[in-house]
Amino acid sequence: MTRARRCFALALILALPAPTLACPWHKSLEIFGFWGPSIWASQDELESLFGPVNTKPHPVVEVAGGPPQVGAWSPPEDWPVIAIHGSVLPTGDVLHYSYPGGGPGSLAVLWNPTSGLFTDVSFDVDVFCSGLSLLADGRLYVTGGNDYDCDFQGRDVTQSFDPFTQQWEDLDPMVTGRWYPSNTALGDGRTMILSGLDRVCKNAPEMEIYTPGLGLELIPEGAIVGPLYPRLHLLSSGLVAHVGPQPQTLTFDPVARQWLFISDQAEPGRWDGTSFLVPGYPDQIVTCGGSGNNPPTSSCERIDFSTPTPTWAPTGSMNFAKSHADVLVLPNGTVLSMGGGTTDLYGNPVLNPEIYDPDTGQWTVLPAHVYGRMYHSTTLLLADGRVLVAGQDFGESAFKGEVYSPAYLFNGPRPTIAAAPGSVGYDEAFEVVTPEAADIANVVLIAPSTVTHSVNTGQRYVELAFTQSSGSLSVTSPPNGNHAPPGYFMLFLVNSAGVPSVAEFVRVGPANVFLDGFESGDTSRWSATTP
Repeated sequence: MTRARRCFALALILALPAPTLACPWHKSLEIFGFWGPSIWASQDELESLFGPVNTKPHPVVEVAGGPPQVGAWSPPEDWPVIAIHGSVLPTGDVLHYSYPGGGPGSLAVLWNPTSGLFTDVSFDVDVFCSGLSLLADGRLYVTGGNDYDCDFQGRDVTQSFDPFTQQWEDLDPMVTGRWYPSNTALGDGRTMILSGLDRVCKNAPEMEIYTPGLGLELIPEGAIVGPLYPRLHLLSSGLVAHVGPQPQTLTFDPVARQWLFISDQAEPGRWDGTSFLVPGYPDQIVTCGGSGNNPPTSSCERIDFSTPTPTWAPTGSMNFAKSHADVLVLPNGTVLSMGGGTTDLYGNPVLNPEIYDPDTGQWTVLPAHVYGRMYHSTTLLLADGRVLVAGQDFGESAFKGEVYSPAYLFNGPRPTIAAAPGSVGYDEAFEVVTPEAADIANVVLIAPSTVTHSVNTGQRYVELAFTQSSGSLSVTSPPNGNHAPPGYFMLFLVNSAGVPSVAEFVRVGPANVFLDGFESGDTSRWSATTP
């Protein structure tokens, strides 16, 4: 457990007034100042806070095979900000935002994966360690951040970023400050906000739900004193699964407004681990890595919430024990684990990613990247099927990005999308024009990632039923918002060789999400299954 986690746990156990136990993490502003932390800190300074920092990489595994078998890395590129928070936007651009840049606001850039050009979109609010998620209209919704007057404690601010105008907008404040909160998109287009530290180093138990156009609502029944950056996933039932980092697994019903205990994981806790919805297996979730007791583990567990009594069971362990890794769902239905390491925040980085097969439950090692990617790194799936990894705020990794091309990009011609609708409703047929219609094996929607601190509650993989005809596919959209929350998705066609198309962005859901009760402010008529 890191020093930050130990401090937080001690404060909860002793239940003393917050000022008495003002947590010392990130305490030294000469190390963790307004302009980004440890890239400017010496090894001795870091070790004075965190103990020994062994930045020597974990031994690299040489992987047999060429790009058609194991993929390939592009040379590292200079990156203008530390990629602490990242999202793929409906324009296809990538937004990264970070620490303040010599003033009160956070540095932020847009990167165009086609041109490789960066656009500065920095703004005047510090949203370091905020929550982030995408709204139904494609805007990024950002909650909380760092109050730079108070040793990295929570702010009550919220913002949106419009990818089409490239503008930030201040939105309504929350009832409490939040530092390390999680946002989760609900099936009705609202956003659930949970956890985070307030200004006095206390975990905020209050739950809030944001409704675009109406603002924030406090949900007293959702109050829970839980971990920072909780791992939350929307299930097809409309329930939200809370799967870590603590071992106790819960669900929250946004309609009945109640928590329910489900099951314990075998691990005593997966602090700095990760979780994902399993592609092709609706309502199954895997948790991996992290540490309940040092050192971190390689173990993974899997649960099926569609069963009458969901219970965690072992699935294949990763090849490396690690914390601070990211996981990323790919268009061919596999899952990539990127980065992480074996010691605290930056020590012994694992340079070999690995890939999970949901059908077999096994992990396969992939070729190594150049730079360590641990604490404060992010991994994103691009619309062209490549993977971008950037960040980690210690050493040379901080201002470098790397792009991985999975093996599927070297296994023959890609199918093409000649035409697809810009938006579709729920449970309706739509046409996708493609010259390769006869060879299409899967049609999938993947929600763009919104990731920070190894928590990616945005991504989800939705398989769509379809029929083939000459030159086109007749595809059926998801049945409701609990399968695919209203918003933009990347539509991929995958052929019989497992090769995906370049994605088209499609807005899924009703044209006007907020109908009926929301027009009058009455949320009681909302159904979890019929947005």
